[in-house]
Amino acid sequence: MLPLHSGPPQPGTHLSHRGSAQPARRARNVTIPSTLQTAVAVFMLFALLVALAYRAVGSDIQVAPASSRRLLRDSSFSRARKFPVSNLSTLILVAGHSVYTGLDYHDAQGSSSWYLLDYQKEVKGQTESFMAHIRLGVEQAAADPKSVLLFSGGKTRASAGPRAEAEGYWLVAEANDWFGFPEVRRRAFTEEKARDSFENLLFGLCRYYELTGHHPTHVTVVGYEFKKARFQDMHRAAVRYPATSFSYVGTPALTPSAVDGEAAAAAAFRTDPYGCSGALAAKRAERDPFAEGGYGPDRCPAMAGLLNWCGPDPFPGRLPWALRR
Repeated sequence: MLPLHSGPPQPGTHLSHRGSAQPARRARNVTIPSTLQTAVAVFMLFALLVALAYRAVGSDIQVAPASSRRLLRDSSFSRARKFPVSNLSTLILVAGHSVYTGLDYHDAQGSSSWYLLDYQKEVKGQTESFMAHIRLGVEQAAADPKSVLLFSGGKTRASAGPRAEAEGYWLVAEANDWFGFPEVRRRAFTEEKARDSFENLLFGLCRYYELTGHHPTHVTVVGYEFKKARFQDMHRAAVRYPATSFSYVGTPALTPSAVDGEAAAAAAFRTDPYGCSGALAAKRAERDPFAEGGYGPDRCPAMAGLLNWCGPDPFPGRLPWALRR
């Protein structure tokens, strides 16, 4: 039997499975706080920007090899930083003969302040001669305002510890206020790898390039007078430095035996000008107890061939100072 009032369901009702009208269920509204909505929107925008940026440049991002990173780091330095005294043109080279082991650089004349070999301990005035070389080098540099003063000598004695001959000479000059020429200080440097007299000159030329960016127009070596021929006639000739641009300033020999010993040393270099074999090579190895090694070709590109040359014939390649003649 039908109800008395039949017809379509009224709005807001629905028919149940039994056909009777029931109130409609309302959907539940969930409200998201506005601050959270803002945060989500910002995050999504940021993620989108990052994705777009990576897509644009990601393929170009590479890790530079170590050599490139080193090159970029070096190029960040100005020329003035890389070559601190590029305005100078000549070289005063003081060859070291001993390692300073004292603590007081003001008292450098005492024999206990230097590492001396047995034969040196018996020579009167030995340590004073080291002081004389330091002072003479400073005076030569003071007389030539365009010069670099370079103390040369490596860490040659194991018992003295890892101290370079050149470093001790520089510090003695400093302690003595540069012997009345304090202006020389800004032009005074060290070369701390040389293990013999040939390397004093060879590495001195290389170190000069590192300081100035060019090669010296004149070289003056300071040492003992009895070594003049060795430096001037042998070492200079081995590196083919122009004789007209080379000088030697020496102090007197302290004993006749020093002159006699020089004859044997000169004879060894006469047959092996670059000191690469035999007794000279063995002595060089003995004077490198801390395995410092020498200068590599990368330090002075224009000298690369000479630094690797062992003779016995003279080095035949191009040299920067030989091109000036």
